[in-house]
Amino acid sequence: MFKKLIIGVLAIGLIAVSCSDDDDNQTITPVAGTIAGGPFTFCVDNTVDNVSGITLDNTNTVGTNSTWVITDETGLILGLPPTLEAVEGVNFDEAGAGVCLIWYLRFEDGLQGAEMGMNANDLEGSFSLSNSITVTRNAKPVAGVISGGPYEFAVDGTADFATDLAIDATNATGTNSTWVITDEDLNILGLPPTLDAAKMVNFDAAGPGVCLIWYLRYEDGLQGAEMGMNAGDLEGCFALSNSIKVTRTCSAKAGVISGGPYMFTVDDTPDLATDLAIDATNAVGKNSTWVITDASGNILGLPPTLADAKMVDFDEAGPGVCLIWYLRYEDGVQGLEMGMNANDLKGCFELSNSIEVVRSAAP
Repeated sequence: MFKKLIIGVLAIGLIAVSCSDDDDNQTITPVAGTIAGGPFTFCVDNTVDNVSGITLDNTNTVGTNSTWVITDETGLILGLPPTLEAVEGVNFDEAGAGVCLIWYLRFEDGLQGAEMGMNANDLEGSFSLSNSITVTRNAKPVAGVISGGPYEFAVDGTADFATDLAIDATNATGTNSTWVITDEDLNILGLPPTLDAAKMVNFDAAGPGVCLIWYLRYEDGLQGAEMGMNAGDLEGCFALSNSIKVTRTCSAKAGVISGGPYMFTVDDTPDLATDLAIDATNAVGKNSTWVITDASGNILGLPPTLADAKMVDFDEAGPGVCLIWYLRYEDGVQGLEMGMNANDLKGCFELSNSIEVVRSAAP
């Protein structure tokens, strides 16, 4: 009975020793976990490009050693930043155009092939690579050179086009393209999508001023290419061509008016500018009107024709001073309303000389 007990204890001891030996020699199978963030898209434009916001879910990660790995699309190892902080310090702009992959690696001692210039597909040993995050590095576009003009148009109600506008796109690069029309301050006024569309822009309709025509090549993700935005604030991977200037001058000419000057007495008797006349030989402008203001330019009346101007009864205005003008203008003039001031008119217009009307109180 005692002998059987001794044998039983020895058996248990052997089993215990055997289990202990198994634990000491247990093989560790690395697990890299899951990384998240990106994908990232950068423009190779000599501006530092760093990734940020990458995270690692290491809830179930296993492995004595770890590192981050940056490869190209074929698995060629370009870098081995040891920590996530080191990954976020990598300047991807320096790598030039192409695609990188970011990985996380857990491994045991003895791993072979984890070296720059080697290929991650050829790693040998006990290891695990995570999923990858893509970093796309787009080459900075080239817009090419545009020609034509410079243009000088008269704002006269006749359409004005940049008919000989052209582009040399021999070396142009960039997935997307458009034409851009801005003012001198680079505020975007229009975005004609093609050369033909740019040639159809009627600059006469814009009124007097200066426009600039540009050609834009860009990659997806460009921000700020909208009417009302400023081309100087574009963000993304893009290139603007040289610009072509379009000067739009006002051609309105009012001519010369004559008659008076008039001196009336406010006595309840109609006072008319009966000999008012105009020499419109050289007058230019789609639209016309007569304008009556006070001495400060405040608009008191807008008789549309000479006949109407001659019918204005200045006696009704009471004592004071009036000025009579003739106005020629193109569509779009702003401020031409009673109660406004002729000095604040905006658009393509010209006022003639003025004729004074003095209205004295009756003795």
